[in-house]
Amino acid sequence: MSILEDLKNGIVHFAGSLRMTPIQATTWFLCWSAWTLASLQFYLLPFTLTNLAKYLHVEQSKISEANTTAMLSRSIGAVIFGIASDQYGRKIPLLIDLVLLAVFTLCSGFVKTYGQLIGTRLLFGVAYGGVYGLIMAACLEATPRRARGIVAGLTQQGFAAGYMLASGFHLAMSNYVWQDLYWLGAALTAPVFLFRAFLPSINTSTIEDDGIAAGDLEARVIIGGKLSFYKKLKYVLRYHFPALVYMILLSACFNTMGHGSFDLYPTFLTTQRKLTIREETWVTILLQSGGISGAMVGGYLGNRFSLKWVPFCFAIFAGPFLPLYALPTKWNLLGLGAFFMQFGYGGAIGNLGNIFQQICPHPGMRAAFGGVAYNLGNAISAIAPTIETKLGEQFPTKGGTPDYAKTQLILVGICLGLLIICLGLMPLKRLNEDWDIEDPNAEIPHAGDQRTGGHELDSGFQKGSQPEALHIENAPKT
Repeated sequence: MSILEDLKNGIVHFAGSLRMTPIQATTWFLCWSAWTLASLQFYLLPFTLTNLAKYLHVEQSKISEANTTAMLSRSIGAVIFGIASDQYGRKIPLLIDLVLLAVFTLCSGFVKTYGQLIGTRLLFGVAYGGVYGLIMAACLEATPRRARGIVAGLTQQGFAAGYMLASGFHLAMSNYVWQDLYWLGAALTAPVFLFRAFLPSINTSTIEDDGIAAGDLEARVIIGGKLSFYKKLKYVLRYHFPALVYMILLSACFNTMGHGSFDLYPTFLTTQRKLTIREETWVTILLQSGGISGAMVGGYLGNRFSLKWVPFCFAIFAGPFLPLYALPTKWNLLGLGAFFMQFGYGGAIGNLGNIFQQICPHPGMRAAFGGVAYNLGNAISAIAPTIETKLGEQFPTKGGTPDYAKTQLILVGICLGLLIICLGLMPLKRLNEDWDIEDPNAEIPHAGDQRTGGHELDSGFQKGSQPEALHIENAPKT
């Protein structure tokens, strides 16, 4: 009876954690929509990989290199739009970024040569890289503390939702030419752009758990725009550089496993497993549904219990399902393995947005810190799809098709092991639950008298002993 009562209380607590005002919920939905749209546009290339290779008369591995180019250039966009949104507000930089995403996606449908494809995807990568840090900072600063686990998890998995939508459009438009997918992806930018243009900025400072409005304060004041970005950057690099390095490595593990497990997966399903487009779509939907549901559950549990050990356990959970994810020949078994493997991965990465906000040393540069660290990790992971493609072509099956199953299992297995190690080494003392009550315009940020208590549960990287290095975890208690 007590188990049923605990389950009931858990469900009630889960539902109650999503309680927020309409403007908070709308802001969250906008941020999710922007990240989902950008991810949809990014994942159009894997779904048209075979068509593009035939159209441009190149090998499929060359088309994978175009996606690698986009992943490498994302860090540039993260720097540009991260700084802009941290200094001038979240709204205008996002609107500019959406326009650029639409333009470069549209141009991708008009390419005639391989060089043009590389150029358009490189520029698209710059625009795509500007989205993550901006929207993750915007949605988490706008929502109550109790909701941030689920909010961060579902927002993070906007890339899974974008992947799923790309798969659905690929099925629905299978009778059309491949260019139409890119033109549709560009057109879908319009409603998200208008949504952001007419939605008022929330500008909240969540001093209380439910969040309180910041009134008539300027957007620049709320996010720390009155302090020069150079001073924030100098503070972070001088006293908290190890935190940045750690987050880049953690992001690299997450993203290499993610891109390694599903960028090439549609090609693997159709070329090696010989699935129809309909069957491939069903497997893809199951795979990404697992990731989305896992992120929601994992994000909630991580926010409630531990941002270190919850994702650690979810990553371990994913391991046993790797063989079922790649080795079966029937679509239903592949879908089963893909769902549970991605459920574990989603439960782990669903905490990443929250980790970025809490480990960021200065509250006035959360968009830039999260965006740059996330996309530098992505740059490290950029080679994953190309490695899988080239190794698959180099070591074909007996039937002559590339052995993508073997290469995916090896790469994803290695990345999962590294991810578990990296999560186990997370410096909990660096996590700061009170980032939302620190002054983002202070050159040396700390909560001072408003301190309500952050994590001091584990040893972390040693910070400098200078007074200027004061941060939440070593601020004097009152």
